[in-house]
Amino acid sequence: MSRPVNHPLVLSPVNARTSIEAGRVVLSQPRMKVAITGAGRTLRDLPWDDSEWEIWGLNNFWNALRDSEGRLRADRWFEIHPPTTDIQDPHDMEWLRTCPVPIYTTQAFPANPNAVVFPVNRLAKKYRDYFSCTFAYQIALAMDEGFREIALHGLELALGTQREATVERACLNWWLGYAEGQGIRITIPDSDFVLSHFARYGFDYWNEAKAVEQYCGTLVHRKIAE
Repeated sequence: MSRPVNHPLVLSPVNARTSIEAGRVVLSQPRMKVAITGAGRTLRDLPWDDSEWEIWGLNNFWNALRDSEGRLRADRWFEIHPPTTDIQDPHDMEWLRTCPVPIYTTQAFPANPNAVVFPVNRLAKKYRDYFSCTFAYQIALAMDEGFREIALHGLELALGTQREATVERACLNWWLGYAEGQGIRITIPDSDFVLSHFARYGFDYWNEAKAVEQYCGTLVHRKIAE
């Protein structure tokens, strides 16, 4: 179960000024840099006090994205799971109702005026209908909105469940390659092991082969998904 939401929900003064118009998030002054966050250790390196950056949160990490004074440092939120009690626990439902920044959902959620249905059909048509995780949706949206730099913090999919380490990681890497091919700068902490490999295939044959064998062996003992 998710942890309770820490109150009060006070926003950081460097959060972007947003509004929702015709079902879309509008910024009074668009930013060109966005940090996409997971739950890993490199969250500590986020640009907490830099107003050039948007920070995007997801799922039940509402207590993690707080600045040094406990204020919510997140410009938008992504809850790409049906907003129903069949899937969400009571703390998730509370966040869906009270999230004070734009929150993307899979369907309309009138209980929160900040809820916005994620434009999946439009993005799938414009790019590719290949989405196996929230991070893929976020990268597609960042490209669509014209961001020029995407930073990843805490996306330790390689260390996660079987689903995260295989299905989701492959999808994330594809979207990052797509974005980089469009000239978008991608920055990733080395310890997150994203867009990275143990060694060069062939040129470091034995070390690479052994590392892959050991890594694949760890997958068998992991949960398939949370």
